[in-house]
Amino acid sequence: MHNYSKAPPEVLEDVVCEHIANVSQVFGGIRNAPFSPQSGESFDSLCCRCEDNLDALRIAGDKAISFGQTAIQDDCEAASVVALLLAESDNGQPGASEQSVALLRHEPPEIRQAAWWGLRLANSRHVEPHLRGLLRKSSWDFASAAALDVLAFHRLPVQVDLGRPPDDEGDEIAWLLAEAGGRMRGAWNARHLKQYVGHASPRVREAALRASARCGLAELPAFCREATARLDPLEAIAFLGVVGSPQDASMLQRATSNPAVSKAAVGGLGRLGLPTSVPFLLDLMESPELAEAAAAAFWRIIGEKAPRGPAPDPPPGLTEDELDLWEPRPPVDLPRARDWWKSNAARFDPAKHYQVGLNVSDDPLGSVFDQLPLAIRYDVYLRERALTPGTPDWELETWTWKQKTPGA
Repeated sequence: MHNYSKAPPEVLEDVVCEHIANVSQVFGGIRNAPFSPQSGESFDSLCCRCEDNLDALRIAGDKAISFGQTAIQDDCEAASVVALLLAESDNGQPGASEQSVALLRHEPPEIRQAAWWGLRLANSRHVEPHLRGLLRKSSWDFASAAALDVLAFHRLPVQVDLGRPPDDEGDEIAWLLAEAGGRMRGAWNARHLKQYVGHASPRVREAALRASARCGLAELPAFCREATARLDPLEAIAFLGVVGSPQDASMLQRATSNPAVSKAAVGGLGRLGLPTSVPFLLDLMESPELAEAAAAAFWRIIGEKAPRGPAPDPPPGLTEDELDLWEPRPPVDLPRARDWWKSNAARFDPAKHYQVGLNVSDDPLGSVFDQLPLAIRYDVYLRERALTPGTPDWELETWTWKQKTPGA
């Protein structure tokens, strides 16, 4: 435990700034982790390490906030730490939480984006009224859309009309509204799905699909089937693997023949997780264009990396610098892959869905859930939210200890 009261001022500042930098860095890891192949155990370790650093900053109190505000001038990401500390401070309320929320209106976009993430991870008890105050606008801007998202993220009751995605130059506001929409009771509908999946930004389209799954939108599977049939957009084709049925495998297989969407369709087969798709994926590994995507889907279903042959020689004519950067990718050893599947296919029930070799049909949110890599876990959860009434409302983008009780 740090005893900051006896530390010389220059030592105190150095130690506190180091903790701020550590938290800022780990916050970025926490933000990206739910969409990564990271394990649940490593994510839990990441969250605990971050909490240890935050505890030290809480002990430093107002000094940590002051040093953090100075650090923002050189490191915009420090705003995430300052926003959290101000939001949770036991001193100077309600002014401290008002300052925290005011960071959402900061001029540099990097600062307001960092503040938004800090508020997502912070306790919301002090900031709620200030967030609600930002909603009283005739049109959406970053601050009001971010405030709505943070309220929804903490499962605080809020009812607003999302409207159509704004026609702004970027995608920030539309993305935030889609993220909020799926977390608000009764706010998201089939009209929003169609409008937001029509957005130019891939991340807005992906957020709209997740929102529709999260709120159990009945029209979502049919929407993804229609998108796969017309071969647009890519995100909905891949998402058919999340919400589709065994009968949809043939539609995804047909889509792989179109070069424009083939990799999205192969990804969808991996997300669908049917052992009956493995022979088809083995055939695709003969294609130079789709071999790697098919190998990734093969692993995603059965949990075994496709065997590889020897690494290729570098192409002739490369300079020494180019040789240093060249990373050979050994080709799939297709005969060995076929032999492996022939010997192991009987382990997999053709009527079940699998992810990394684990049966996710029988009890998808049970003990098997915690064994899945985080991004795959997220897909399994969204499938249950989309298709199984009564699936609990979890939040997989926050601290591990809050994921199953996001509104607590």
